Amino acid sequence: MPDGLVTIASYGTPFEANLVRSKLDAFGIDAVLADECAIGANWLWSNALGGVKVQVPESQVEEARRILQTEENDEQGGQEIPPATAERCPVCGSTNTHLLIDKRGSFLTWLVLGLPVLPARFKMACTDCGHKSKV
Repeated sequence: MPDGLVTIASYGTPFEANLVRSKLDAFGIDAVLADECAIGANWLWSNALGGVKVQVPESQVEEARRILQTEENDEQGGQEIPPATAERCPVCGSTNTHLLIDKRGSFLTWLVLGLPVLPARFKMACTDCGHKSKV
């Protein structure tokens, strides 16, 4: 029976997601991208669709996360990074959460005033129940 796909990361542009997919492919992990074409055709949909998602088979999730964590350590000059503690969803209590960047306010001010005045906001989203809350 084939494994289901699990989203391990989400990126705002197809370019960023393809870099991660290529790195995982180099390590022998079969990564695929979800919503790549939709966001590539209209980048404004990125926030609405949750970004370009990097997905791997369930059996390779831990190895893929380890590879991506190693990449983050390399970028910081080999400094030790404490293990990430997952935030709990206030609605269902799940630790299956991730950060989203809400760019709607910035886009709206850009549309009205011609320049983005409001900064993007970070939100935590629960993958299990779909609840979103401010960070």
